[in-house]
Amino acid sequence: MTTTAQAQKVLYQYEIPLEGKRTFIGGGWLPSREEVTSYKKLSPVDFEILSYRMNSIANEARQAILRVSGSPVVAEGGEALFAIYDPHGLTSSLACGLLLHTAGTQGNIREVLDVQGQAPGIYDGDIFMLNEPSVGGYHACDQWTGTPIFHDGELIAWLGSLTHTSETGAIEPGGMPAGAKSLLDEGYRVQGIKVQERGQINRAAINCLLRSTRDPAYYILDLRARIAGLNVAKERFMALIKRYGVEKVKACVEQNIDYGEEMARAKLRSLADGTWRMVSYLELEVGEPKPRLIKISLEMTKKDDELILDFEASGPNPNYYNCYINGAFGLIYVAIASQLFWETPGNWGYIKPIKTYIPQNCCLNAPYMTPVSLCAAFPVTEAVTGCIGNMLYTNPKYWQDINAPWQRNCVTPMFWGGLTQFGYPSGSLFSEPWAAGTGAGIDQGRGDGCDTGGAMMTVESSISDVEMTELQSPFLYLWRREGTDNAGAGRWRGGASVTYAITPHNSPFVMVGWTAMGATVDPTQSMSGAYPPALSYHGTLAKSLNLADIWKKGQIPQTVKELEDLAKQSGGSVETVIAPKPVTFMATDKDVAAGGFGGAKGIGDPLDREPERVLADIENRIFSIEFARSVFGVVVDPKTREIDIKATEKVRDDIRAERKRRGVIWGGKK
Repeated sequence: MTTTAQAQKVLYQYEIPLEGKRTFIGGGWLPSREEVTSYKKLSPVDFEILSYRMNSIANEARQAILRVSGSPVVAEGGEALFAIYDPHGLTSSLACGLLLHTAGTQGNIREVLDVQGQAPGIYDGDIFMLNEPSVGGYHACDQWTGTPIFHDGELIAWLGSLTHTSETGAIEPGGMPAGAKSLLDEGYRVQGIKVQERGQINRAAINCLLRSTRDPAYYILDLRARIAGLNVAKERFMALIKRYGVEKVKACVEQNIDYGEEMARAKLRSLADGTWRMVSYLELEVGEPKPRLIKISLEMTKKDDELILDFEASGPNPNYYNCYINGAFGLIYVAIASQLFWETPGNWGYIKPIKTYIPQNCCLNAPYMTPVSLCAAFPVTEAVTGCIGNMLYTNPKYWQDINAPWQRNCVTPMFWGGLTQFGYPSGSLFSEPWAAGTGAGIDQGRGDGCDTGGAMMTVESSISDVEMTELQSPFLYLWRREGTDNAGAGRWRGGASVTYAITPHNSPFVMVGWTAMGATVDPTQSMSGAYPPALSYHGTLAKSLNLADIWKKGQIPQTVKELEDLAKQSGGSVETVIAPKPVTFMATDKDVAAGGFGGAKGIGDPLDREPERVLADIENRIFSIEFARSVFGVVVDPKTREIDIKATEKVRDDIRAERKRRGVIWGGKK
């Protein structure tokens, strides 16, 4: 039942293109929705074989993308998606690498069919490209290329590939401009041009793209990589039709979706009904005199075989922390796919039992032309993850699946642009976002989160080697390591995340842009009494250091404190960064940008963590001796590195007593 409050919000749903009617679209006909869904169900054996074959095709195509692309974001970071869709754009098979864009890419297909289906028409061999944020929901860096599959004049499926292509010709290099005031500031936005027509590359269309970016070389490699993935998948898909027959293949495309829905509803029915709530925050400072918090609230209700997500959010925000509704639902999909329905084949089917309500004109459903280059990613995904984790407590069978929210606060130099050490213009991301900690569980075997484990939305992500980054971009690393005291403390701790420092090298002109959230408040709650990850990772921008002189002495700064001392000696300056910062010029071998990420969330009271585990964390530099005493109540001798059991018991008793002293009993009044 829809409440009055929900009725005033937007219910996210996918609208079938061309009203679901049988329509001639140039190269053949699009069957009606009724024709598509009235397939003859396959036998269990045939379905098992064909379903796995389609999944294999999608994964092989994604691997082709990773191998052709020259971009570290794609080839190492894993920022690539490949999917097989039904004729109306519903996802049937998904290569699991980039979960965020499953819903948005469906919007791309709908856009192509609605806008171009009748004129100029859709033909076999056409390849369309879109990166329009208001259609796909994501930022302009995420670029989708798709092709239709016809058989005997009938459109039977779509293939689609997506990559994060860093340089979009925005007002700042690197594709995610913190200074954007409008969608117009975020670079070129392609609405569905044909980069290939009836099997022939459209060079004029591609030239329009190449002349809109600062780095045509990276762009053309990503485009060719996406086309390579489509070519591989199309060849395999047509071979599948030849071997098993078109009717069975068409049936499998739809049965995949129905099977996903069936499994999702069965799992929901196995969990107790109830309502769970989480609150998340964003901080804003770009163009504002002091920090301001943006609150995002989620109420998740599970009833029988349906899951209802009801959001409250303000905004839109004055900077790039916004989403269009397809993008917001993509953030939800990340948590749903990885935490709740991870054992279910990835497709549109397990989204059908989910109803999502989002207010109009907020930061999660922004008005057209609002900047969206870095959407409210982590707070939304974390909130859904936390609610799912708490819901799974209702069935002991799923306790091993409980996972605290992964992603974290961050203040870090994230993207760059300028001239490379080889003299040509470029821009890209640093790879450290793919080295965040993962959330804690509750079982003995997997309780603690994984240190520098990966990015939740890109589950096959991999951090680049320092040497590879230095080879491909005009930077040297002063350090890169797991941060100390940044993991979420709990009975089971969250994973620690990476910290790093870079300086430009051999470049006459290079700029660095900053992303930032969680510098003054944790974006999302931990679970079951765990503490939030550390908030100490402010960014540092040090200017005019005499790096060349100390390098000659064999010295390399290894801490922010050493950068501050060097700035005093050099007559330089040090700026603390706590908010998104537009790109800033950096002098080669003189300036340093340092930052990092808070770790992932933990589960349970830190005072319940075994002292031996805390000592192991100290030895592994996850926590300091001081942090262990103040948060875990574990006293370790700094010289012998042994636990003082009696002192530990006393400190823990003192912490519990202080909690009681500060505690307030709610009197039932607001």
